[in-house]
Amino acid sequence: MTYLKIFSALLVSTPLFGTPSDAQGITPPAIGSPVLERAEKPAAPAGMAREIDWDELLPPDARSRFAAGPPPATHDYLGEGGMAAQQVMDFSINNTLDGANIKIPGFIVPLDIGKDGLVSEFFLVPYFGACIHVPPPPPNQLIYVRMSKGIALDSVFEAYWITGRMRTTKHTTRLGASAYQLDGSKVEVYKY
Repeated sequence: MTYLKIFSALLVSTPLFGTPSDAQGITPPAIGSPVLERAEKPAAPAGMAREIDWDELLPPDARSRFAAGPPPATHDYLGEGGMAAQQVMDFSINNTLDGANIKIPGFIVPLDIGKDGLVSEFFLVPYFGACIHVPPPPPNQLIYVRMSKGIALDSVFEAYWITGRMRTTKHTTRLGASAYQLDGSKVEVYKY
């Protein structure tokens, strides 16, 4: 079950938001529970991007410990003004993704916004609200994306499909470290 399906299920249970029609009946797993087994996805046709889920970024032997959801927020008595949560520094990766043409859904955390308002560099994160107080996902669940052309980002609350060439390259910014880099070529709004 992808983070986006879990997020969609949370939206369904929150009266403030609309009810996405295809999210009906989705029950998110408890935090820390293993990911349910799923059927292998067929290989993408030649020249097409392979659609992957976030657990596929982990080495195969680590997937049974995959927690499908964000960790609890770590606020102290100072609330948002308190100390930033520390990123768990797990750089274990799935080496088979190096050089792969992939398509993955996630939320955009802008790193570089040009004078024209376009975003050309960002972190792609698996769940909404991944920030210093949530805390950030570990590096093997964070993708640094460089787009071939800047994109107009309508909303950081939207989920997007990002397509491009994956590389197993470490990248560090003041917001966190990632174990993957995606040379992005296409962005699409994720439809729930």
